[in-house]
Order: sequence, then C-alpha cells, then structure tokens
Amino acid sequence: MNRLAFGSVLVAFSLGGGRAVAAQQAVLPSHGTARIELTLDVATTTEDGLPAALRFTLRNIGDVPVEIPPPAIDCIVSDGSIRIKAVIHFDGPEGVRRGHGCGGGVSHEPSLLVRIRTEWFHLRPGEYLTFMGDARNMIDRSDKPATYEYWAVYEPPKLTAKELGIVAQNGFVIPSEPVESDSLQFHMP
Repeated sequence: MNRLAFGSVLVAFSLGGGRAVAAQQAVLPSHGTARIELTLDVATTTEDGLPAALRFTLRNIGDVPVEIPPPAIDCIVSDGSIRIKAVIHFDGPEGVRRGHGCGGGVSHEPSLLVRIRTEWFHLRPGEYLTFMGDARNMIDRSDKPATYEYWAVYEPPKLTAKELGIVAQNGFVIPSEPVESDSLQFHMP
C-alpha cells in the first residue's frame, strides 16, 4: 500500500478488488462508460465509540480506465472533492448546531492535461483509492442528545466544454456525475 499526505489528510491507495455498494455513471461518447462508486466506513472510534476517522473508497466499477484527481477532503474545489453530509435527529428539543468549513487560496496550476498526466490517479476497472478524514471535524454536531445520519458525496472535477473536448481528444475518461455513499449513523447522548 502506498501513502501520500495532503495537508492533514492521509491518502492511502491500493490497487485491488472488493465489493460494490453504490454507483452512478456518466457516459462520454466513444470512450466507454465511466462508472465509479463511493463507499464510506468508520476507520477508528473514540473511547466512547463515536466515529473518529472515516475511510472513503472510490472504486472504478466500469469497463474502462478512468482518471481521478486527488479529491479535496471536506472542501469544495474545482478538481473534485469528497464531503460529508449529515442530518441530525434530536431526541428532544433542538440544540445548538456547530458547523465547520474550510478555506483555501488561489494557486497557479499547470494545464489540465499536465495535471491529468502527472497528478491524477489512473484507475483500471476494479482498482480503487482510499482516503481518510477526521470525523470529529467533518460531521456537524449539536449540544443535545441526537442521532446523526451521515453519508459521503464525491463531486467530480468541474470541466468546461472546452476542457471536456480536450479530455476526449486525448482519450481520457473522467467521471462527470456526483456519487453518494450509503449512509451511516451514530447516537450521541
């Protein structure tokens, strides 16, 4: 297993198989079908049994290789991201909700083709990437007892029509539709 560090997010990627849970697809003309799935599970828990770290797995379940940029974890960026969405079900009266967010600066990036060739991951059918995130910072919380239902959403890169043409001309297949994981839940007294 290889590991890369992006800020405070650990990226571990393995090339292998596994079970499929949920998938969405995007069709790009003459290059096959880009189909990926996103799974979410609890990697570690606190002493109280609450989620501490979350594991996100992006798997190519299609029949053609796809290109995936390293997603921003819990931030929205144009090159793709994985975010947590949550619904809080209070046991009684609603409490105060605490949110979270992220910030970033503007950078001068290489061209799209250079980024695809040098920074993005090439996933053959069946291959996957695994990313970790800190659940204690990613899931909005409240000060009252509640059940938290949460799931992950992968937002693919946002490409312009011109960029889509360049991608297709160069034979790359890039997922274009968001994908959601199944939901998980925990109760916080």
